[in-house]
Amino acid sequence: MKRLHIRNRAQREIEIIENPPRDPDQVEQEKDEVSLDLVQRVVASVLAIVVGGGIAVILAAFSAMDAGGLDRGSVIGLWVVSGIAGLLITAAVLMINRRHPYSPLLVVGLLPMAVSALWVLT
Repeated sequence: MKRLHIRNRAQREIEIIENPPRDPDQVEQEKDEVSLDLVQRVVASVLAIVVGGGIAVILAAFSAMDAGGLDRGSVIGLWVVSGIAGLLITAAVLMINRRHPYSPLLVVGLLPMAVSALWVLT
């Protein structure tokens, strides 16, 4: 136990030597850069969700209402394309926010397809 304490103490002393206290102006500038990056990612995410999500919702609604008098194969094709569009937009939002695109959150992109499934498959 004592050796671990001595090792941690030595490591902290090395960190203090390697990382001297920084200028407060530099610290504030780094915080501003991080804040700007966060705002940019949020704006890009919202834009992707509104534009891409709108496309997925419109395709799902169009296939559910069968407004164009399309045959059954075309309706199912539009329904599948709405699911693919939702998945792609969800993956894009995850990558914008520096997350791995293969995430369980990817299922959220299938919501327009899942909601319209009742009308498409009956």
